[in-house]
Amino acid sequence: MSFTPTTLHAISVVEEKPAVSKQSTLSNTVIEKRWVTKTEIVRVSVTYEEIYVNGKPMSSGAGGILSDLKKALSGKNTKQLKEIKPAGEFVPIGEGDMEKIIPIFGEKIIITKKMAKLNELVIRKRRIVENKKIRVNITKERVKIKHPDGKIEDLSA
Repeated sequence: MSFTPTTLHAISVVEEKPAVSKQSTLSNTVIEKRWVTKTEIVRVSVTYEEIYVNGKPMSSGAGGILSDLKKALSGKNTKQLKEIKPAGEFVPIGEGDMEKIIPIFGEKIIITKKMAKLNELVIRKRRIVENKKIRVNITKERVKIKHPDGKIEDLSA
C-alpha cells in the first residue's frame, strides 16, 4: 500500500452522544367515597327516683307489690296480673283522701340519628417543576497520529 498525497484513508471513530428527552405519562388517581357502617356503644348515666319506706328500698327484699307487678309483666312469674290483689279493704289516707299519688321521675333516653356533613375533602392539582441531574457514562475513541520525528498529533477535538 503506497501513500500518496491524494490517497485518503477513512478511520472510523466511535463516540457516544447522550440524548436526553422527557415524556409525559398519564396515570389516573382514583378517589372514591364509600358508606361504612360502624356500631357505637355509648354509656349514658341515667338519674331516676326510687321509693324508700323507713329507709329501705321498696323494690328489694322479700318482694312486695311492685316486684310482683314487675315479674308478672316480664313473664318471669306464672301468676297472672289479675291474681295480685292486696288483702283487706281500703281506708282513707288523710282527710277523706282514699289515695295519694306520688309522681316518680326519671330521665328517659331518646336516641336519634341524623345525617350531617362531618367534613370536607378539597382536591387540588399543582404543576411542579424539578431539575434533576443525570449521570451518563460516555464512551469515546481518540485518534492520535505519531509522526516519525516523534511528534504526536491529536485529531480528536
